Amino acid sequence: MKNTLALTKRILQQFSHDKRTIALFMIAPIVVLWLFSVILGTPSYEPKIVAVDLPNEFVEALNNQKATTTCHSREGGNLLIVETLLENQEIDAILTLQNDTLFIKVEGADASRTAAVMSVVQSAFREVLNAQKAAMEKNKSKIAMAKMMGFDVPKMSINFSEIKLNFLHGDENWTTFDFFGPVFIGIFIFIFVFITSGMSLVTERTGGTMERLLVSPIKSWQLVAGYSLGFGIVSLVQACIVLLASTYLIGFPCVGSFWLVVLIAFSMALVSLTLGLLVSALAKTAFQVIQFMIILVVPQVLLSGIFDLSQSPLWLQITGQCFPIYHGADALRDVMLRGAGFADILPDFAILWGFILVFFVISTISFNVRRRS
Repeated sequence: MKNTLALTKRILQQFSHDKRTIALFMIAPIVVLWLFSVILGTPSYEPKIVAVDLPNEFVEALNNQKATTTCHSREGGNLLIVETLLENQEIDAILTLQNDTLFIKVEGADASRTAAVMSVVQSAFREVLNAQKAAMEKNKSKIAMAKMMGFDVPKMSINFSEIKLNFLHGDENWTTFDFFGPVFIGIFIFIFVFITSGMSLVTERTGGTMERLLVSPIKSWQLVAGYSLGFGIVSLVQACIVLLASTYLIGFPCVGSFWLVVLIAFSMALVSLTLGLLVSALAKTAFQVIQFMIILVVPQVLLSGIFDLSQSPLWLQITGQCFPIYHGADALRDVMLRGAGFADILPDFAILWGFILVFFVISTISFNVRRRS
């Protein structure tokens, strides 16, 4: 028992002397739990719908179902403008009525939003139909008298004989999991590369290899570049294997260029790698690497698009767009689900490589400081 208490005392003393670990140990879980409370506390998603030449009572019923509905007329403007809004994911669906058939055109990449649109449309249709049936029942005697006298009996203004669903991207076989597939791919690659690079350098530090490199003639930028190149080749192989398995084994859809997807995944791996090098230059122990991961990577995962942030506070949406995982996941979705080309994902791609450059420079400076100390 005495030996056990002595060992316990030594561990507590180690923690008490490591102020950085204590700070990370306390702050990291609080930040993550707070983000969860903000994200999961947002209201449910309200689909954005454009109604083209639909009766006013049906548009009102759509709004009653908590859908943001905008009216549009074929005579009032070019429908290509509305199609562009759908392509840019600014709206979720376009409703048009032709020959007693209601056509619903959805963006299609997100199956959950498609389901939300269908639920709203069906509920609105039932609401209007029930209201009209109640009105006809109330005026039943007047309608019967009109029929006897040969007058025209007013018909229901909303009476769709058929509803047809059209997809801009994807089809009815796509599931919600397909929409999140590209995000999962980016997250897993980012996390695994971060842990591998961060842990490897901390191991080399504890083994004395890092100290020998720092006193050698090699320059700091060459040291960071060497680690980046070595781990980068391994990350490229990993990205290819993960993407091949995800596409051909798991069955994630990939309507765009496979090699463009590989390039995006590799870029995300390099961002994670350079961030891992930066963290390893700051962390003294493997435990601190894990704590840094919780404070630097987990918030990125939560704000990467794995949760719908469209109804969350604006500051949270802007914060999510400041992280590399968000832009990598956005680019992967555009290519894999919407068939986007390189020009379409260029802004996200440029931001990823901007993070790579920034992390590379800061890592080089950090190793320079360590070399002089």
